[in-house]
Amino acid sequence: MEPGVQTPEATLANASGSCRDSSWLLAQLLRNLGLATRVVSGYLIQLTADVKSLDGPSGPTADFTDLHAWCEVYLPGAGWIGLDPTSGLLAGEGHIPLACTPEPSTAAPVSGQVEESEVQFEHTMKVERVWEAPRVTKPYTQEQWGQVEKLGHQIDADLAALDVRLTMGGEPTFVSFDDPDGAEWSTAALGPDKRRLSIDLYKRLKDEYAPTGLAHFGQGKWYPGEPLPRWSLNCFWRRDGEPIWQTPELFADEKSSSGASHDTAQRFLRDVATRLGLSPTFVFAAYEDAFYYMWREQRLPSNVDPFEAPLENAGERARLMRIFERGLDRPAGYVFPVARDPAGTRWETGPWFLRQERCYLVPGDSPLGLRLPLDSLPWAVPGDLTQIYPPDPTQDVPGARPLRGNSPAAARICAVTVSDTGCK
Repeated sequence: MEPGVQTPEATLANASGSCRDSSWLLAQLLRNLGLATRVVSGYLIQLTADVKSLDGPSGPTADFTDLHAWCEVYLPGAGWIGLDPTSGLLAGEGHIPLACTPEPSTAAPVSGQVEESEVQFEHTMKVERVWEAPRVTKPYTQEQWGQVEKLGHQIDADLAALDVRLTMGGEPTFVSFDDPDGAEWSTAALGPDKRRLSIDLYKRLKDEYAPTGLAHFGQGKWYPGEPLPRWSLNCFWRRDGEPIWQTPELFADEKSSSGASHDTAQRFLRDVATRLGLSPTFVFAAYEDAFYYMWREQRLPSNVDPFEAPLENAGERARLMRIFERGLDRPAGYVFPVARDPAGTRWETGPWFLRQERCYLVPGDSPLGLRLPLDSLPWAVPGDLTQIYPPDPTQDVPGARPLRGNSPAAARICAVTVSDTGCK
């Protein structure tokens, strides 16, 4: 408890000293070796071990804290490393630094002069454990395990009473037997055969579990850095066996389908309008944004052909080639706006008033329906917009078959999904 710091010579001569004395000695030794060093003043916290040591001392018998001093040395590539010469250890989680300084005297908390006075100083330090998580060396007690088991039985009883059934999902990954080492089955996300074979697997699963289920081929996961979401093949069916879809012949077969032409798409939407009792004159063509792609072409070097543009982004290069080959003056597809009337009894349509004469799509790789220029439609007061409210799921729907049984399990909808990332 004596004030001040000994010189390194005094510490060596006396062969003794406080923590600040040994730290100042080590700091000078390191500086003589050409290493940057600083003295640290702070707290040392030592906690009792959960189990006694089998080799060597077990440490303090009670949680302990006190003022302490050590030093830090700067190691290139590692930064400041704490060394505790009193304990002969590297500074750890129990070393709480308060001040770091080149000279020990500048780490003193109070300095200056006062008039002569009689005073007595004392200080008390205490450390408390606020919360302790169970760990290997100090697991749950038998009493705590009893409480956990009691709570588990109570939860099981509540789940059984409410007919809540827990299941575990999985997502196995399938690999083609014909080409197990191919890129699309090991490193690449997509390939020439993955979707074709996935559709075959999907059909076999659908025939086995849900021959009258509802098929939905849509978007799957969208990973950062990829221009489009992955594809996902889904099938939904009712657990009680009632069919959701009764006309499977309307599902398209990708093997025999070569895609729709512009004339086919236009005739299809016109026929949809006629069947809905609406005027087909509101079917209009949608075009790729000619202004954007002309600007994009002008951004290329003068000696670069847009058909062979060496762009870093492969998706951007493929998009430019596809659009320029088709021509900016040809429609990319057709649009027919429809909505239910406020009463929900019939369909209605009308013209779209866009900023340009033509409907120019938002640039991108997504399907046409996801790139419509909805922001270009005339602005309207939110109160004047027609609100579409979802139907009440508890109301009776004409022609719909009721679910069998009265338990919640009878209303369960099952699903199977096959995607480019796995099957679940």
